[in-house]
Amino acid sequence: MADTTVGDSCAGCGLAKKKMSGYKQTVSNEEEATTLSDVFARTVVVNDILCIKCAGAARFARSKQRKLEHVPQTESQESSSSSEVASQPSHSDPPFQLSKKLLVDNKKEEETIELPYRRITSTHNSCCLCGKKSGFISVPFEARHQVFVEKQIFIPKGNRCCTIHLINKKFYADEINNLTVVSHSSLVTVDDITKLFQAFTVTSDRELHHRVGDFAISEKRIQTFTGLNWEQLIRLREMMTSLRNTDNRTVNQALVIFLFRLRTGNSNEMISSVFGLDRPQQVSEFSKSILKSFEKDVLPSRFGLKAVNRNDLIENHSTILLQKLHNIKDSNLTLVGDGTYLKHQKSANNEYQRRSYSGHKKLPLCKPFTICTTDGYIVDVLGPFSAKDNDAKILEQLLTENDDLKNLMCKAGDVFVLDRGFRDVLQLLENMKYRVLMPSLKKQGEKQLTAEAANNSRRVTMIRWVVEAVHGAVAQKYKIFHQQLDNRFLVEASLYCKVVCFLINEFGKRLVSRASTNEDILNQVISKHGTENTLAEDVATGRWSRRTSEFTKLSSSDVDDFPEMTENDLITLFTGTYQLQQSISYLAEMIDDNNEMTVQFHKDVENILKLRVRSRHIEKKTYNCYIDYKPNSIGCGGIQRYYCECANGMRTIGCCSHVAAVVYYLSHARYLSRILRPAEHLTKIFERNEVVPVIEEDSDEDS
Repeated sequence: MADTTVGDSCAGCGLAKKKMSGYKQTVSNEEEATTLSDVFARTVVVNDILCIKCAGAARFARSKQRKLEHVPQTESQESSSSSEVASQPSHSDPPFQLSKKLLVDNKKEEETIELPYRRITSTHNSCCLCGKKSGFISVPFEARHQVFVEKQIFIPKGNRCCTIHLINKKFYADEINNLTVVSHSSLVTVDDITKLFQAFTVTSDRELHHRVGDFAISEKRIQTFTGLNWEQLIRLREMMTSLRNTDNRTVNQALVIFLFRLRTGNSNEMISSVFGLDRPQQVSEFSKSILKSFEKDVLPSRFGLKAVNRNDLIENHSTILLQKLHNIKDSNLTLVGDGTYLKHQKSANNEYQRRSYSGHKKLPLCKPFTICTTDGYIVDVLGPFSAKDNDAKILEQLLTENDDLKNLMCKAGDVFVLDRGFRDVLQLLENMKYRVLMPSLKKQGEKQLTAEAANNSRRVTMIRWVVEAVHGAVAQKYKIFHQQLDNRFLVEASLYCKVVCFLINEFGKRLVSRASTNEDILNQVISKHGTENTLAEDVATGRWSRRTSEFTKLSSSDVDDFPEMTENDLITLFTGTYQLQQSISYLAEMIDDNNEMTVQFHKDVENILKLRVRSRHIEKKTYNCYIDYKPNSIGCGGIQRYYCECANGMRTIGCCSHVAAVVYYLSHARYLSRILRPAEHLTKIFERNEVVPVIEEDSDEDS
């Protein structure tokens, strides 16, 4: 028998005292020392210590010995018993050896196996994720199994965690990254191993819809599928109070598959294949149950003209920009309205086919009508209406037949923000004591808007853009509306539109333009309101546009005294980011393959550039642009005046796209190493065929 140093290490396995953890037993008398010497086959003396494992092994051996003393044994049994005692655990075993060991605590004894898997610290006194000392529970087996499968990290049984880290007995996906590994081996109880194998057996061959039902897919993946994270999905599910789990599906499964259908617009066959459903018809069945719950539980109290509160819309969904630009009273409500369209199949119903065929789009379609606030909060989606009804007729029908809209817009001076397509209903709105903000219309015989009219149009578009952004967000996020719809879908089209708009309201972000938060832009818009375009007057008085001028191709080295500007300066000058984005796109077609400008310029007057710029849409059409600048200056103050011959060229609040593109190039882009050409690979796609789009000369898009 080998000797051991008294008190420095475990008398059973030789583990150093400083490496021991937990309970340590001290040998108190000679009788106990003799017994332990027999158990461990090595000399044990009084005051020696035993680690927790060896102390447990000794108790187990003594207990078994006492039982054997009362049972007659054969020679073979005695041999077997002696062999079992001699094979007690030792810390000198090879690492990760799958040998049977014994874990003993004060309450019970459990068999364990040492496995080569990382583990976190074993603690009962604090949260294993954030370290908090209170408000925690034992980590559920589902969460331990989740971490083991996804990260191959073992969480010891009995560890604690805060409830805020859990969702449906599992960790949030990003919370798992907060676990700290302290060891590369784990002692796993036989009970845990049994449960893990059982869980693997159940989940190894499960279809995607089963894993969705058990919250067993990652946060990133579920957000790709539905546009919502797990927390948002649970909030939505809790709103559907009448929906219950069935033998065929859970509420969670039905909701995810329904949202996936909205997001992708895929056929039932495709969706059933992706999720591993038994029948494609299940997709329709799930969707109908979700729609029914939305219609009964969610929409009546949370979306639509009947659900919204007028004071809430005024206080929480009106932008500062609206009040500063148009002097709207705090007690008045402002709504932005516009129609959109849903393309669908031709119909065998001839009457419906005639009413649904759009002569403008040359397609069968129906038209939902969107009403939103100035920050993009969707009040309601009405309709759909016939393709033959224009926007003005739809709004007139709503105001004369829909009391809900009149009840909401109930005060004289309430404001509608509309586009030019509503001009036919303008008189009706004014007769009903509403105030209407609408881009200005050219009078008969006019080629250009006046400076006042052009400025007014810009001030309106700075508010009205939100409804276009809402339609863009719906089409971009929910592809089901971006393709030709099956006619069977049309019966529920209105409900689908309301559901999607509710989701955008509930889980999307409000739309706030940069102009709303930029004091420089606001000050410029306010200060230039009512300002006439004096450069346009000079051009007309001096007949500059009729002079025969020798134009020169503009290069990066020309006009080297032109003001330099940063992107922020340009945004201020253009009164927003939209015109800057337009100028970048427009500039791309002004540049040839050698990165040189195709624009021509001439100086009739010192410090005033005259440029010949091609129309954005009509290839043979050109405009004369004039820019009055302060030589060698810095910032947007260096551009003193500008004028263009296009329909909106007289505006002094912002500028048209033709002027913007030239200013962007001369003040900023030519100093870049390479000028960005958006979607450059598409530039030559129509090189063999000259395509001339037919677009009205005074289109908003050309401004």
